[in-house]
Amino acid sequence: MASSLAAVSTATQAENSPVNFTRQPEYISRNIRNRGSACLRALGGSMFPWIRPGDLLFVRKCEFDAASPGDVILFERGGRFFVHRVLRRVLLADAQSHVEASALITKGDALDGEDLPVSADQFLGRVIRIHRHRRHIDLQSLSRTLLARVLARLSPNSSLFYRPMRKAKRLLFTR
Repeated sequence: MASSLAAVSTATQAENSPVNFTRQPEYISRNIRNRGSACLRALGGSMFPWIRPGDLLFVRKCEFDAASPGDVILFERGGRFFVHRVLRRVLLADAQSHVEASALITKGDALDGEDLPVSADQFLGRVIRIHRHRRHIDLQSLSRTLLARVLARLSPNSSLFYRPMRKAKRLLFTR
């Protein structure tokens, strides 16, 4: 697998938030699919505190079937990129062709709801490393992998924590 990197911007925002890119998504997708990796900058806060705005994310191409609960993945939908955590894998049946296809259920850690299922053609790769200032966080280490699996289990209940925090922030900092 090639290890070339393409520095570009992307977002870890909710799916209904606007996103601006410095390069075309097709270029980034093609780079990951053909060369095996890319480097992206997180702009949004949907994965806070695991991924923070400004973090550099190193994404490596991997097989769709290799993505498992706890993994942080990059996927493309509607010409925009999303970096969210895999919660579980599901089988979706196509009523017309009677074929079942695997899909991933993902969610931003700081968001209240799950995303629409991610199909194999939307999936681009797995985030393997985060660079924050001078700190390098290896998401493939044993401790980070175990923590990620715990977070995948807790993530559906994240609104119990984040909703009161958002309300307190609005009360304290807005007039």
